[in-house]
Amino acid sequence: MITAGIDVGIAYTKAVVLKDGKVAGKACGLSGGAKRPANVQAIYDKALAEAGVKAADVEKVFATGKGKFDVSFADDRLTEVVTATQAAKLTTPKVTTVIDAGADEIVVGVVEGEKINEFVLNQKCAAGLGLFLESMAERFDMTVEELGALDGPLSVTVNEGCVVFAELDALSLANRGTDLKEIGKALNEACAWRASMTINDIYKQNKDCVVIMGGLVKNGAFLKALERIAGVKFVVPEEPVYAGAIGAASLAAAS
Repeated sequence: MITAGIDVGIAYTKAVVLKDGKVAGKACGLSGGAKRPANVQAIYDKALAEAGVKAADVEKVFATGKGKFDVSFADDRLTEVVTATQAAKLTTPKVTTVIDAGADEIVVGVVEGEKINEFVLNQKCAAGLGLFLESMAERFDMTVEELGALDGPLSVTVNEGCVVFAELDALSLANRGTDLKEIGKALNEACAWRASMTINDIYKQNKDCVVIMGGLVKNGAFLKALERIAGVKFVVPEEPVYAGAIGAASLAAAS
């Protein structure tokens, strides 16, 4: 059976083609603004090409993410917590909590058997941790990978409750001549604290087996800080960036 999942995030779109439950093709690219539907189609076409199949060969396409309604050809559209949970179960059947840390949102869900008992997202103050770190890396003339490699003891701090204030603090430190690498460490730490606040918004927590996925997982310093702050050793799936799309494609196969 051939199915596809398309995860249309605020910043990036990820498309996956599954053949009998295994990833046969995948692609990722910028979601875009007004041209988002065209970008989605182009990214999907790349995934199809890598899988060596045509659109007509795909039995079902499920979409997820903030821009899921821009996938005009989707057979169904699912919320992010549902597809993230499905992706987590595929690699870690004993998962008790799933975290999807993307460009715009941190989504946390508590899983019990086949049910999602509770879920929350970072709706307090400013969101967009992934976009924020990417933006600050660009401002400081760093790559996202270089920012994610900045780890170690902090010599300065920035506001950890809101990215707007964190940005003001970071720019103020930079204007005073503070080493940009030290500011980068503080930014990773602040975002980890902000993410941990969302995790703690869960009323009935179960941290026995926590799976984390999404683009922010690529930031090693953020992930390490979040593990320390939350007191959890996370399970990272093999394809953390594509997890939402994989979950959508898997649910398409099961429907």
